[in-house]
Amino acid sequence: MATPLFFVIARVVSRDGALEKWRKRLVGLCAVSKTEPYSNSYYWGHDLDGAPDTLWGLEGYYHPVGFFMSHISSDTFKEEMKKVDEDKLLRNVQGLGSPDYDLHHYDESSGFVKRMDDANADCVDSAVVVVHFWAQEGRRKELLAVMADYADKVKAREMSPSIDIQSFLALKELNDLNLASLYIRTRSREDWDRFEGSSLYRELQEKVSALITEQEIHRSQAFIGHIGQDAPGGNP
Repeated sequence: MATPLFFVIARVVSRDGALEKWRKRLVGLCAVSKTEPYSNSYYWGHDLDGAPDTLWGLEGYYHPVGFFMSHISSDTFKEEMKKVDEDKLLRNVQGLGSPDYDLHHYDESSGFVKRMDDANADCVDSAVVVVHFWAQEGRRKELLAVMADYADKVKAREMSPSIDIQSFLALKELNDLNLASLYIRTRSREDWDRFEGSSLYRELQEKVSALITEQEIHRSQAFIGHIGQDAPGGNP
């Protein structure tokens, strides 16, 4: 049985005016991440829902050790995090243990992080939407099945070269056993708006409404990173 990809969705709550300095820090972090042996994705953007200096990122690894050991042990990571602390870029508490690093850890459940037939698959300026669904007690398995069904439908509705939905990744949270999340990447914000208003997305919302207690939608604009790459050390 193949091991599922390991993903982290990160929200980094930043102080006002921090975005430009974060852009500089992410240049080095993204460069070293791309060379790490287990790296699949390291894709970052800024918030579009009223907190423009806050970051949203997707980190993907072929094995959890890539996140918990390889990435944080690099000299580049340590140097850049030192600069983050010196510049006090976080909003409330500085340091790696800060609650301003709001992380969710996941196994890949279904869907796709990238389409091989998408000519713009590796663009770094896509729009990203994260949808968190909290399932009713004992119903997350049903929720994930619905998400898988609609991931297939999303992929089938578009054919190259007209790919607007670049990622539709269903994720199973490993700490919160009621949480499942969708990571949706579209070529533009307008493409997201059209998809959000589509009959397919409305059908998805209708199906999940009977299974959940709560949902959150978070929008961001990507500006740097890589997504869905082969592992530099060879795919496990």
